[in-house]
Amino acid sequence: MELEKVLLSRKSCRAYLDKAVEEEKLERVITSASLAPLGLPKMCTPMLTLVTDKVALEELGGVYGAPALIIVSCPPSPAPGLADQNAACVVEMMSLVATEEGLGNIYLYGAPITLQQKAELKEKMGIPENFTPLAALAVGYSTEDVAVCKEFAPKLELTKF
Repeated sequence: MELEKVLLSRKSCRAYLDKAVEEEKLERVITSASLAPLGLPKMCTPMLTLVTDKVALEELGGVYGAPALIIVSCPPSPAPGLADQNAACVVEMMSLVATEEGLGNIYLYGAPITLQQKAELKEKMGIPENFTPLAALAVGYSTEDVAVCKEFAPKLELTKF
């Protein structure tokens, strides 16, 4: 898929088929995270946690029935807000590749908050104590076709000086 088509096709998916995602597709989505632009990468490199266990997914809030969830956790950052920005860049990169792979996806904030509040679940998932879950991407086959759904047009306000 060409980049513009991926950009125009990416949308938040809130309904998934009960179908596992192939390992090769998940691997491609996860590998794409390494291509995200990061601030202070030697000091604030995120880590990923792949969750496919149905019980764990339910405990994290159900994640709209997606069969896979990729959690992005970061260590403390020396720059305020940088860890959140790095996590956002990682999720966006994975979201675009998931769309290219024909997978529905949605950027989630609730699942990481649940993990921040449930230390025992965070530990069970192998997330180090000094890492904070900040963002997540639910991935799976959408109940709707992944197709062009937007137009390439400016929607954000721009000021010039």
